[in-house]
Parts: sequence; C-alpha cells; structure tokens
Amino acid sequence: MLRAVMTQPGAIQVHDVEQLVTKAQEVLVNIKKIGVYGSDIHVYHGLHPYTGYPVVQGHEVAGEIVEFGQDITESRIANSA
Repeated sequence: MLRAVMTQPGAIQVHDVEQLVTKAQEVLVNIKKIGVYGSDIHVYHGLHPYTGYPVVQGHEVAGEIVEFGQDITESRIANSA
C-alpha cells in the first residue's frame, strides 16, 4: 500500500507501508482520486495555521472499497453515500 506524506511544506514523500488491519466498523478504501482545495494549497505552502507535519493530505476522496469489517453490511455501505 502506498501513502503520500507531506513531511514539510512543499515536500511530499511516497512510502510503501503495510496494509492496515480493517476493524469491525471500518472499511478499507483504495483511493483513486482526491480533490485539491484552497486549504490543501495553504498546507502545501506552510501557510495553514492548524496543520502540523508530517501530514497526509486530501479530505475529499473517491475510491474503491477493497475490504470491509465484519460489522459492515452491503446495505449499510449503499446507504452511507
């Protein structure tokens, strides 16, 4: 699994990390796209007052569910969009 981490303003590193363990109430999503918003640009330039580093950017995402916890049902996934 790859994770893009901003280690400091303007510096992004991609790390190969172990796949997370999906807990009973969670889903694992393979992120395909992220939206870039004004706050993301401020973080990139080190201008966001509430963000520390390292940070994983992206708060608007689209992806594919690859695994879901034992307490998650198909109907629960379909109704959570």
